[in-house]
Amino acid sequence: MDLGDLRTFVAVAEERHFGRAAERLGISLAQVSQRVRRLEDALKAELLFRTTRSVSVTRAGEELLAEGRSLLALVTRVEEQVRQFGAGKDGILRLGAVGSVSHTLLPRIVRTVERTMPGVKLKITAGMFTSAQERALREREIDVALLRLPVRLAGLAYRIVGRDPLVLVLASDHPLAARDQVRVEDLCDEAFVTFPESSGSVVRDAVLTQCARAGFIPNSLVEVGDTGTLLGLVAAGLGVALVPRSAQSLTRSGVRFVDLGVTENIDIALAWLPQSGSALVRQVLTALEQDDLFLGATRYSESDT
Repeated sequence: MDLGDLRTFVAVAEERHFGRAAERLGISLAQVSQRVRRLEDALKAELLFRTTRSVSVTRAGEELLAEGRSLLALVTRVEEQVRQFGAGKDGILRLGAVGSVSHTLLPRIVRTVERTMPGVKLKITAGMFTSAQERALREREIDVALLRLPVRLAGLAYRIVGRDPLVLVLASDHPLAARDQVRVEDLCDEAFVTFPESSGSVVRDAVLTQCARAGFIPNSLVEVGDTGTLLGLVAAGLGVALVPRSAQSLTRSGVRFVDLGVTENIDIALAWLPQSGSALVRQVLTALEQDDLFLGATRYSESDT
């Protein structure tokens, strides 16, 4: 059964007139007659009683009219949903995010998407290291990534959304906790709590770089897999840690955050795979641009390191 033929029959049945149905559909009277006859032949049933003065619907036609209206309404809804999806106004956006921005940048992005793109559903995976997000983008497991720079995977596009300086976190009863500022050099004899080398953590690399610039390599490293556990071990007095300032949003008793003075920022960026050609990602980027979330232009990672 051809949907065009069905749509023509419904128009004739509702108008009770072939001429008015032709005007409604924007086709010729001959085409209306041809389509209705073709539908009757396909269904092997007479759908309309025709006279020179009137058109009425048969019992078979009444049955088809009721079901046909529902079917055409369903087709219209599906067509609109597909158009919305193709235009990036509908669908599921899979977003990865590093853990410490879950209480800062991530909520702002979620609010923007929900306000400007109500047809889009978000599927968020938080607590992902940058390296894990790069792999997920490459494997098309997520659509966009909220990660820490630098990115090591070639071919990614990204835009900076925030800058996060390192701060010192130590137990509240640590001798250095009373200070307003501590130099990295003052930590040379401390045990450090940090993320595993195998995680590919950008934060771990930044911490070791800061220590090297201060003239030492930490002589003891306690490795943990997430920021919450890291803060717990610091609170227990098992070491100190350098963490991005956004980690202060993770409320934890028994620790104190102390400024390090001059330290490098760790840039936070929204990254995506441009060759995916996703209309949904393009719409999200436009919405975030209009919400002044980005701090710079689009950049591209050039090589694996």
